[in-house]
Amino acid sequence: MAAVLQSPVLDLTPHIAAIEAQLGVLDEALVSQDAQAIESCSQDLHRSLAEAMAAFRHAGPDSLTPTLRHQLLLAQARVMGQQSTVRRAAHSIERTLSMLLPQEASATYSALAPKSGQMAVNAYRA
Repeated sequence: MAAVLQSPVLDLTPHIAAIEAQLGVLDEALVSQDAQAIESCSQDLHRSLAEAMAAFRHAGPDSLTPTLRHQLLLAQARVMGQQSTVRRAAHSIERTLSMLLPQEASATYSALAPKSGQMAVNAYRA
């Protein structure tokens, strides 16, 4: 009889725990608003995610238990929350900068728009 080859079932718990830990460190860096810490934490999180992806590829199909799947969903929700926080901060900075540095009239086609529109109205009236 031919033996059926199966990939070994690997424990993915340490990889998911590493991702969760890195997310926690990134949370703290975001709260402290330390750009260097955020960059460093982001790189560490990326590394943990890459290692987890490699482990998932080598793991058997039954390695991702419902509990681990739930933990990954929670981690995904945390990442989405962090992304939202960063987007809000970027929007706030953009809004503040636009008030501090208002746009000046430029020599582009947009400056010509009222004149060309007025010309079209005048031509229609004639």
